Parts: sequence; structure tokens; C-alpha cells
Amino acid sequence: MDNLAAAYPDDPAERIASIAAASIDGFASALVDFLATNRMTRDELLSRVSVAGEEHLRAARTRGKGVFLLSAHFGSWEIGALVAGLLGEPIAPVVRPLDNPLLEEELDRLRRRFGNRPIPKKRASRELLRAMARNETVAILVDQNVLPREAVFVPFFGRPAATTPSLALLQLKTGAAVVPVFTWPEADGRYRLVFEPPILAEEFGGVGVDREEQVRRATARYMAVTEAAVRKDPAAWLWVHNRWKTQPAGEVPRPGSAVQGPSEVQGP
Repeated sequence: MDNLAAAYPDDPAERIASIAAASIDGFASALVDFLATNRMTRDELLSRVSVAGEEHLRAARTRGKGVFLLSAHFGSWEIGALVAGLLGEPIAPVVRPLDNPLLEEELDRLRRRFGNRPIPKKRASRELLRAMARNETVAILVDQNVLPREAVFVPFFGRPAATTPSLALLQLKTGAAVVPVFTWPEADGRYRLVFEPPILAEEFGGVGVDREEQVRRATARYMAVTEAAVRKDPAAWLWVHNRWKTQPAGEVPRPGSAVQGPSEVQGP
């Protein structure tokens, strides 16, 4: 509720409460739907998810430099990853392993059912560079808070958001295209997987632009694309995560917001 109120300061409390409730319901539904994929065949899964913009993914792959799929904790991102892996070739989602090893084993099995190859988040950089060299497709979510020492601060709903620079650094190093993709919830337990036009590394260069500024520009672009998706369907995003937990030194949180200082430890 605090995050929503700060993101939509002019909206009435009734709308904020409605979005919050729908966000919780949507997350629960997405979790149940993902667990249900354990009993689905490939064709059954594909029958529940329509796909738009696949030509953007194909165009990015033809460049031969690898592809990063930029997504968020939006709709059913897990189902989206499964379906994306059935379009031409499997993908490699970057994941944060669960703390419970038994649950992590089951989650990993579900993620791999149709050929995808999850890459653990810790120490993933080398494996990601190898994947790009093999012209593979990697899915990465950059919509969650990171610690101050890891962060680039870029706008998200009008507030500085501590964002990992990893995707920008990898894109600038490899020249791989970044293709935004979101899994939109629809009626009757269906989803719509939508690929957007590729974001290219050349967009962030120019005369006199150093690498640090290129990373900031790229990271800001990724979050702008994410914000645009969330604004279209706010209830589809995971508002329970405190995206603005880490703030720049000296930044004063807005009244009523859930923002905390940079000394706080990053949550799951």
C-alpha cells in the first residue's frame, strides 16, 4: 500500500487498495498456474499463452551476438520464460535460488521441464558472456532493489530506484540486443506473451559519452520500459517488493512511502 501510494500520489485510497488486492490475487494465481505446468504437455502450455511480437525476438537472434530478454516480476513471468523457451530454442533465465533446498530443487525441475537452462544469479557474469558468444538467449529481471554498492540510481515512478548495472554492462560489452518482454494476464487463466522492439547498445553511445554515462542511460531505458508496462496494468506487478528500499545518500523519503535508508539489508 505504501509503495502504491507513493507511486500514484494523486490517486484515491480506494483505487490504491483495489490495485493492492488485485496484485496479491494476481501473484497467487500466477503461482498456482506455474505449478500446474507440471501436468501440462508442451501443446497444452502453448494453448494457454498467446504470443505477439515474436518477430522482434527472431530479428535480435539473427544479429548473431546473443539476446537478452528484459522482463520483470509481472504477470506470470515463470510461465513466460517457459513459453519463450519454446520459440525456436530454449532460453537461459537468470535466477536467484531459493533458500530452502527442497523447494529450490522442485522449482528448478519445473523451470527445466521444456529445455530451459537456468543460470544462478551469483557469479553469473562469466556464464552469461559465454552464452552471448554462443548466440544464446538469456532472460533477466532487473526490477528489484539492490544494495547501494551494486546500484545505479535511475528514475522509476518518479523516484530514484537502486538498479543493477549488470545488464547494461553486459550489453555494452557484447553488443547483444535487449528485447523487452512481458507476460500479461488475461481472463480465464490465460496469458499473453508480448515481445517489444529490440533495444540496441548503439543507442547509448555518442561523442564524449563515457562508459559510466552509457551504463546509466541504458539502465534508465530498461526501467522506463518496465514502468510503461506496469502503468498499463498496475495490478500485474509485484508491489509487495519494496523497489525503493535503497535510496541515494542524503535522499529524504516521501511522506507515507516505504522507502528505507541504504543501511538496510536487501530483502529476498
